[in-house]
Amino acid sequence: MLTKSQLNPILSAQPNLKWANKKVYNSAALIIDGSYHLFFRAIGVDYISRIGHAVSTDGTHFEVQDKAIFEPLEEWEVKGCEDPRITKIDDLFFMAYTAYDGLAARVATTTTTDFINWTARTIAFPEWREGQWVSPGQKAWSKAAALFPEKVNGKYHLFFGDDAIWQAYSDDLVSWNPVIEPILEPREGFFDCSYIEMGPPPILTERGWLIIYHGIDGIDNGRVYRLGAAIFDHDNPSKLIWRCKSPILEPTAQHERVGQIDIIDGGMERLSKLSNEELVQLSDAGSLPQAVFCCGAVINDGLIHIYYSGSDTVLCLATCTIGDLLTY
Repeated sequence: MLTKSQLNPILSAQPNLKWANKKVYNSAALIIDGSYHLFFRAIGVDYISRIGHAVSTDGTHFEVQDKAIFEPLEEWEVKGCEDPRITKIDDLFFMAYTAYDGLAARVATTTTTDFINWTARTIAFPEWREGQWVSPGQKAWSKAAALFPEKVNGKYHLFFGDDAIWQAYSDDLVSWNPVIEPILEPREGFFDCSYIEMGPPPILTERGWLIIYHGIDGIDNGRVYRLGAAIFDHDNPSKLIWRCKSPILEPTAQHERVGQIDIIDGGMERLSKLSNEELVQLSDAGSLPQAVFCCGAVINDGLIHIYYSGSDTVLCLATCTIGDLLTY
């Protein structure tokens, strides 16, 4: 469905940058003044996630800034600022990211006009976990939030979640009201039968709001993350119009099937101790999850550029036309 770049991976760990010398992946993407911008999650020697910035004139060859543009500040994100999604609203850039404190991963939000100065960071859903309200003070869990690029019916809207995808609305981009009923759920017998997770910010097309999401086929060590697509009504974002029956992208290349994948049993602590040879052995034995994962996509001249991660380790590029995707 999508054409993968022959130059993949287009961005990898940066050996000379201590904050990004292990992994570079899960990137937001924007086109600003004709240039392509990636805002990627990076792992360095301390295995704490930070957000870096890379710029390109052609969408493929990127130059990485020496310093992270965003890193943990609050106690509720001390273990990492992960998986950014960024949406431009007028002259403002709204970033939703996953704040991780070592126990709970939660959607946090902030805004900027220059990617240097950021407004106060806020937990978007402090008392929410997978469609349920939890008592104040309990550890909630929410992930993968992506803001619509324009208001719908006078409200800001975003989709968020793993396990299923929910919607929330706001008047001010700070206080969010989640809707209990999910707008998209796993499907038995399909590539997304186990659980799903929101991808990049929705894209407006002639048929409605296009979303790209992650579909996972299991919860064991052999699980596979693939990309799916769906379209929601322009005026009613909760109304599903179309959903793909087959994945639009799946891991096939070596750098998509073998890497330092976050969801391995034992997490980051185990990853920090495994060699590349040991990862290959786990993959050959069917004990290493496989993943393509996308937080950012942009459109230029009718072509969708999807920036996705291979095995939570490197960044890659795949493209297709809007028409091809909408008729898939």
